[in-house]
Amino acid sequence: MIRKTLLAIAAAALFSGAAFASNCPNIMAEIDAALPTTTVSADVKKTVMDLRKQGEDEHKAGKHAESVATLGQAKTMLGLN
Repeated sequence: MIRKTLLAIAAAALFSGAAFASNCPNIMAEIDAALPTTTVSADVKKTVMDLRKQGEDEHKAGKHAESVATLGQAKTMLGLN
């Protein structure tokens, strides 16, 4: 019984990581599409671009949960959330 529970937890962790990993590029694409048409200030735009770069770096490093959180901050600053 304990073994089945541990296997289920491990499988859930594995699949949730894959979901985060595949979502990062979609979020980056949303940000990229919104940047040219946004009406935010130059300072906010710079911060968004920095967050987008950080999120991409986190994604490439395999830190997908962190990447999704960072990219989410960028989306919020652009008013996409």
